[in-house]
Amino acid sequence: MLSARLIGRRFSIRTCQARFATAAFPPRLNSVAAQDLAHFAKILPPSSILSTLPPISSSPDELDQFNNDWMGRFRGSSTTVLKPKTTQQVSEILKWCNERRIGVVPQGGNTGLVGGSVPVKDELILSLSNLNKVREFDPVSGILVADAGCILQNLTDYVAPHNHIMPIDLGAKGSCQIGGNVATNAGGLRLLRYGSLHGTVLGLEVVLPDGTVLDQLTTLRKDNTGYDIKQLFIGAEGTLGIITGVSILTPPAPQASNNVILALPSFQNVLPLYQTVKRELSEILSAFEFIDRTSYDLAVKHGQGRALSDEEIEGAECFVLVETSGCKREHDEEKLAALLENLLESDNPLINTGVLSQNPAQFSSLWALREGVTEAVSKEGKPYKYDISVPLSSFKEVVDKTREHLRSKGLLHEKAVKHVLGYGHVGDGNLHLNIVADSYLSEIQNALEPYIYEVVSSYRGSISAEHGIGYQKTHALHYSKDAVSIALMKKIKNVFDPNGIMNPCKDNQPIRMHIHPSIANPNARNLLRSRIMVRDDTTLGFSPTIETVLVDTSFQHSGGYPDSPMRDSRVILADPNTDVFQHLVKTYQGRSGKHIESYLWVKRCIESGTATYTPVVYKNAGGRRPGDERRQFTPEDENNLCQWIAEKIPYKETGGRTGNRLYQQLCEQTEPEYHWVKRHTWQSWRERYKKHAHKLDEKIGQIVAEKRIAQGEQGQIGYRAKAEDTAMDDDQESTNQTAEELAQLSALPISELPPIGPNTESSNLQSTPFQDIQPLPGFPLPPSHSSMPLAPKVESIPGSGAPDEEEMEDNEESQWVIRVGNEPPPTWAKRKADNSPELISTNKRQKLGCENTVEIISPVAATGTSPVTQPTSAQINTSALVALTNMHVIDQNLREIAQDYRFTLEEVQGFYDKCGEMGRTRQRFQLMRELLTEKFPPDP
Repeated sequence: MLSARLIGRRFSIRTCQARFATAAFPPRLNSVAAQDLAHFAKILPPSSILSTLPPISSSPDELDQFNNDWMGRFRGSSTTVLKPKTTQQVSEILKWCNERRIGVVPQGGNTGLVGGSVPVKDELILSLSNLNKVREFDPVSGILVADAGCILQNLTDYVAPHNHIMPIDLGAKGSCQIGGNVATNAGGLRLLRYGSLHGTVLGLEVVLPDGTVLDQLTTLRKDNTGYDIKQLFIGAEGTLGIITGVSILTPPAPQASNNVILALPSFQNVLPLYQTVKRELSEILSAFEFIDRTSYDLAVKHGQGRALSDEEIEGAECFVLVETSGCKREHDEEKLAALLENLLESDNPLINTGVLSQNPAQFSSLWALREGVTEAVSKEGKPYKYDISVPLSSFKEVVDKTREHLRSKGLLHEKAVKHVLGYGHVGDGNLHLNIVADSYLSEIQNALEPYIYEVVSSYRGSISAEHGIGYQKTHALHYSKDAVSIALMKKIKNVFDPNGIMNPCKDNQPIRMHIHPSIANPNARNLLRSRIMVRDDTTLGFSPTIETVLVDTSFQHSGGYPDSPMRDSRVILADPNTDVFQHLVKTYQGRSGKHIESYLWVKRCIESGTATYTPVVYKNAGGRRPGDERRQFTPEDENNLCQWIAEKIPYKETGGRTGNRLYQQLCEQTEPEYHWVKRHTWQSWRERYKKHAHKLDEKIGQIVAEKRIAQGEQGQIGYRAKAEDTAMDDDQESTNQTAEELAQLSALPISELPPIGPNTESSNLQSTPFQDIQPLPGFPLPPSHSSMPLAPKVESIPGSGAPDEEEMEDNEESQWVIRVGNEPPPTWAKRKADNSPELISTNKRQKLGCENTVEIISPVAATGTSPVTQPTSAQINTSALVALTNMHVIDQNLREIAQDYRFTLEEVQGFYDKCGEMGRTRQRFQLMRELLTEKFPPDP
């Protein structure tokens, strides 16, 4: 295990309740209860409330469509779905949920691909499907004002008679809702021609988390008065508020639309073709879609249409779909015909062939082929979808790199990854990278992430072009956004939603863990893995979360992901009783985002409700780091410190007041009343007490007397010895004379010290010279006369098997209990010992004070014969001798090393704290002295 001196400040990472976590972590959210249903019944009619809770008791099947995304990849466990019809109802619901700290997930058509619209656990689902009215439409300006729950296809049909179209077009337009489109800043097929929603959305009506209605539902195209606040809600994915109304600019419908599909012999022709098409079609170009050969073949295989014959697609590596939208059909058709003629008759043709749609049916069939790729991928297997933005020239390169990466991992076969394909919008640099697998497997997930995100980052691209972040990509946000941007998003989130109720838990990504092979026992490994992944609200202190890719469709991750490779994991769980553990600590200490923990760390995190990491720190005065400000202690600091110690160790005899853990626990306090602890490090608090112990003990005594704190009250730490019922009066007198006896002993010449050995003329290893002696408080009797009391050291071999986790936990000692009687001290109070053969010597030397040195020599070591009784000139109370022999061995050995090799005690102590091995410490300083002597020989 790590030396007690190396255990650093413990950092608590508490539950984040929202995708962009607040700086001050909000409290845990509450589940919907019966009293909440009663309140909602006052706001909504019975038909607008679905709940599995009594008295409504809906069937769980009725909630499945709301708890599951359309791919079946993300699942929640919400008990209640509300369907308000007005903005006022939404406001009243959010006001109540904010007061009751109930998480709310706004849901539109639930067609997202990153899990942003489904709950993570049992948050309240607020469906906007009943807010489906068109409020107004101006056919002159083309400005449409509609409720957020209006389906995109219905709005398209509504404005069509007025010769207008919606500025976005999606494959899911028959199910998705305009509010969800805006909340996710959906792109779609028309972005090249009409731009993003940041430009076409003119105004929004938003209900804020506290129930306040933000009415910015303007129809003005120009408004330059102050901040454009509506832009914050476009793409916020429901984390800042719920959009209930949208004002959007609809462009005039084109009078003529045409499309053509082109077969290309090589991807290298895509960019030159795009330049040519833009130049020759100019203002009528509305879409330029890229489809690789694998995507085309899958679409044809699963019945999405056949645009070209088998002869026409022979030798084609990819395909391009071009759409035009203009005001005059003859003009557009003439331009398209000229384009095809130039492409086919060129000396170096960019295309093999092409097909131009001749009627509306053919026009629709060509688009059905492109839009049907998504459905075909889902029919073929289990898709891993990555919606990324990269430079146009790198589309094929990204797909090929991913395919070769999976092949190198041995995953490119029918039982793992079947296909790697790409398609997307060339006009805006959006590539849809799809990996089609036989089933969702952790090995595939580990191979894909973070590899794909690293590839995207190398191109300075975006990990999400149009699908959003949702649940799936929060852990990878730093690949696209720097620390400053993320910090600003957190501040914005805290301003709008300080209680963290809006679309919460989306940032609770499972902690990526690696179970190191040093935990060789398969039972222990399986127990760890099952405990990390168990579906339990208290696992690691986090709300249950859904892993980005399920290992199996029958369960979901909760709190941790134990199958992460070592290089990608945040926590490496290893056996602390092996040398490998120390090697891991030295390798990763100081590396950001890496923590080496023992196999019992998971249990401690579950019990404490927080994931608390224990990094190794370098020893220095006060525990400060370079650049840290040195703060002076004030009288108020001392008073606060005395109050803390009085609560925890009111009576000094119940436990040491200089133990590290007392002050580490102090610095872990996060309650507002403990704001003062951050002024100093835990090392500084401890040193302050040690240097002023006499003065502070008096203050502590006064506080204890005033508050009448009883020994053993809840929250106190330490241990105390139970009084012996058969103790004699003279034994008590002997106890009270300890200090005088030690002084008397230290003043004696060495020759007059009594020998250490059995009080007989012959050697008797079974006898004990202290059998008639009562123990002194704080000085337990040694187990035998032949050796000093040493803490046992566990012999270990790198990679050796650990015992079962449950068996180890049974032997684990609680750190914070009052111990009564003659039980051994708690583990945190024990000092580390070393039992290497060269250190366990019968020849020991102890120092008392600064001047008097007493050397105790065993007769066995001195003469090589059996010990015999030696007469002494002074009669010493043997209890004092017991106290002397019980002095700690480790500190004396360190002093010997420092003295023998002429180094300072601090240097020796510092190295021993890092390695924890006395033999290695001695060898190091012996070698250093030899090297120094060789390099700087003494003067002759």
